[in-house]
Amino acid sequence: MAEGEAWKRLRSERLLETPYFALRSDRLRLPGGAVKDPYYVVERPDAAIIFPLTGEGEVVLVRQYRPPLERMELGLPAGLVEEGEKPEAAARRELLEETGYSGDQWEPLGSLASSPSLKDNWAYLFLARDVEESAPPAPDEHELVEVVRAPVGDLPGLIRSGEIVSSSGVAAIMLALERLREEP
Repeated sequence: MAEGEAWKRLRSERLLETPYFALRSDRLRLPGGAVKDPYYVVERPDAAIIFPLTGEGEVVLVRQYRPPLERMELGLPAGLVEEGEKPEAAARRELLEETGYSGDQWEPLGSLASSPSLKDNWAYLFLARDVEESAPPAPDEHELVEVVRAPVGDLPGLIRSGEIVSSSGVAAIMLALERLREEP
């Protein structure tokens, strides 16, 4: 593809809208002139994913049932960024809601697109240091969350064993571990 060439959206139709996602069908013109129709896109709000590290060197994780996978998942606290909300504010809110932990030392780890060929949202990743339990968890109405603390050194093994399976969560863990290794 030559510099400056881009796909052009010729038409877009919303096929389905729910509180959590929308599905649209686009008609696209490719740089060479060919037309791709339909091209389906799942519209999702952005997400915030938190690597919450305690002063004792443990990471606060959550275990919850994931109906699409029909299994329990162990992973980092995460949630959707509400309209008009900044990603770090969403991360702080989600950590407190899901785990009851909070902290004042927050660092962005970057952002990524978990499935850019299908979804249009971004995941914002954060490292929260010296988090402490500050309130009882207050998960959403249908969220059944178990809070689990694991030594930071156990996380690569939890990924390799298949206990942690979220691609965005794995990316956040790897970026956080790299940041921690860079420190004296």
